[in-house]
Amino acid sequence: MKLGILGTGKIVQEFLPWLAAAPGIQLEGLCSTPRSAETAAQMAAQYRIPHTYTDYSEMLRAVDTVYIAVPNHLHAAYALKAMEAGRNVIVEKPMAASAAEAEKMADCARSKGVFLFEAMTTQYLPNYRKIRELLPKIGTVKLVQCNFSQYSSRYDAFCAGKIAPAFDPACAGGALMDLNVYNVSYVVGLFGEPQQARYAANIERGIDTSGILTMDYQSFKAVCIAAKDCGAPARYVIQGTKGYLLQKSAANFCGGVTFHPNSGPEEHFNLNGKAPRQAAEFETFVRAIHAGDQELCSRMLDTSLAVSRVLTAARRSAGIRFEADKA
Repeated sequence: MKLGILGTGKIVQEFLPWLAAAPGIQLEGLCSTPRSAETAAQMAAQYRIPHTYTDYSEMLRAVDTVYIAVPNHLHAAYALKAMEAGRNVIVEKPMAASAAEAEKMADCARSKGVFLFEAMTTQYLPNYRKIRELLPKIGTVKLVQCNFSQYSSRYDAFCAGKIAPAFDPACAGGALMDLNVYNVSYVVGLFGEPQQARYAANIERGIDTSGILTMDYQSFKAVCIAAKDCGAPARYVIQGTKGYLLQKSAANFCGGVTFHPNSGPEEHFNLNGKAPRQAAEFETFVRAIHAGDQELCSRMLDTSLAVSRVLTAARRSAGIRFEADKA
């Protein structure tokens, strides 16, 4: 994979130390805005990335795959431009600002015969696969609870009137799109798309700073809580008639899982190992693209599209509108 990265933000800085030495990946370039060119140059020098760009089209000519790590409202436009140029795309979560944008991206990927993956770490982690394997042991699922709440380092500035993209409705920010997206993907990846989704949000300055999303699966109910204005221990519980599964880490890390049967000893599993949380997804992306495994890509894309539909329905139920909703 000859990879170009668009963006120099926190997520890129988090995975570059590992990605720079990852097998099967040739880091070709890093693209930034002119304002961030100096930061890009420093990062490129540190991780031996041969080229930096401020012209996205120029980087696209030099790579076969692009990783898009820019604010949410820009995902669709940059992904579409790359795919129109015949490039594979890995896009940060959430895939797009709206379900309509996500569908447009998927249609483009299919028509061009390129790969489109959402960088949703949860879906690729070994512990998540283990949860799917353990589900039959808890019997008939009745309730699912997810809580990913962390006090944002940017919340105080937000309250003072300084709006970062993660809190900006113009950038498709908010707790739902930043944190609860992991919870929604966690649930939808295991159980599919719900019959109904509703969102009760705490809204400040036109954006949700925290909220509770409920999903109706008819035979069971799921609750997804996320907050950027307050903190709480991460807690994921899947309750069934024969026992329950418990995780005490956020879905983006998907840490150890414990099976608590109604009777008998509990069992604990932790299969993730010591690799960074992004390792499993990138290993899958490299393997799929190298093998031309469009079937895997299509399955993962279907999950991403279902998640995008849930997020859009949830936002609308809470009265949260983005510019992408006008398209």
